[in-house]
Order: sequence, then C-alpha cells, then structure tokens
Amino acid sequence: MGHVYLDLYPRDHKYPYAAAFPLLKRAKVGGQVHLPAVALLCNFERAQPDRESLLYHDDVVTFFHEFAHVMHTICSTNNYIKFSGTSVEKDYVEMPSQFLENLVWEKSIL
Repeated sequence: MGHVYLDLYPRDHKYPYAAAFPLLKRAKVGGQVHLPAVALLCNFERAQPDRESLLYHDDVVTFFHEFAHVMHTICSTNNYIKFSGTSVEKDYVEMPSQFLENLVWEKSIL
C-alpha cells in the first residue's frame, strides 16, 4: 500500500516535534500507480543502560495522532497528487488523527 519510515528518537539538529511528512503521494501516472511514502518523526526517550525506553501516555497519544496522518496518506486511493493523502479540506485533515488518538483513552485498547 505504501512505505513508512520511522525516525523515533531525538538527535542534534532534528525537527523538534512529532510529525508525519508525506515524502511521496499516491498518484497514477501513465496508467502506473506510484505508491505513497511517509516519514513519521518523533522524539521519544531512548533506552539507557539502566532503564528501558518506555512511552508516557502523552507520547502514546502523540504517536497515535501522527500515525493516523500516516495511515491517511498510505490508504489514499486518489489518482491525483493534488487530492491525495492529507491534501483535504482543513477541517477534515485532523479528523482521522483525533479519532485514532481517542482510542488510547480506552483501557481495553491499551
């Protein structure tokens, strides 16, 4: 369906916030479908020699929110780049993310 690149840990000079960046949007060119690719950037704490790398609940909410943007881009079936992925009306672009992040407030899902 597409490609997802994960960049989960902080490093010098890296974008400081969590975000999903579409690298390629799905498009149909000359009868051939070009699959989307998305980079998901986060800045979660790395594991240390004396402790594991665990996510705080806010981190899980953030990850689910941004992952929904990834899925919005990957699951797009539009043939025109202009309308593909998260290239939708501004009042809709956050809907999948808000839906998915609300799931982490459900104990049965966690």
